[in-house]
Amino acid sequence: MDHRLSNDAYLAHLATDGRALIAAVGAAPDAQVAACPEWTNTGLAEHVAMVWNFAMAQVESGDESGPQRPSPDPDESMPDLLDRTVATLGDGDPDAPAWNWAGDLRAGWWCRRMAHETSVHRWDAQEAAETTGPIDADLAVDGIDELIEVGLRSRSRGGGSIEYPEGSLHLHRTDGDGEWLLTTVDGELVATFEHARGDAAARGTASDLLLYLWGRGRTTLECFGDEALLDAWASVAP
Repeated sequence: MDHRLSNDAYLAHLATDGRALIAAVGAAPDAQVAACPEWTNTGLAEHVAMVWNFAMAQVESGDESGPQRPSPDPDESMPDLLDRTVATLGDGDPDAPAWNWAGDLRAGWWCRRMAHETSVHRWDAQEAAETTGPIDADLAVDGIDELIEVGLRSRSRGGGSIEYPEGSLHLHRTDGDGEWLLTTVDGELVATFEHARGDAAARGTASDLLLYLWGRGRTTLECFGDEALLDAWASVAP
């Protein structure tokens, strides 16, 4: 099942979640980020700013041969950087060449990646500020697909192969259509969109399933099967 959104929708989510992230950082700049304990909210904002600048550099260069180094403006505010990121990703040709690590070497790839990167870190910032709200359901269900394609099948950093858990995982969305079975064949990840029995299973909203797969915990989910296997699948994404 194809859960993809339009590039315009991704950019609208990027703008909305980006503003909410900035507000949460402003409300609690020194709050510790649970999923990234080495960061306060201020450090999280610095990371997000770096990622936005990096994405723009890939799109602006039009060079798919390798990663391009960004040239950030140290005096640019986060709100201005967000506006520029949305404009840069939205104004270009989505089919123009642009490097990334996952193989779909088109500028439009970055619209989707930045929407999901920002939505999860918005949740992080709000959790630190104790104002957490769920990720939009339509964005989250596509985010699970994107995580499988980008976070679980390829890495943005470092080499080496990915070691997947040996048991299978079934995910069941409770706030709309969406089921996934994750398993491995000869060390390769196989994902199917079906109702099937896994060695472990998790049921919950699309937002909660996405956050679980990104290592943000599973206390909001209804879980079945091997506890260690559930934790192992939550540790695969970088």
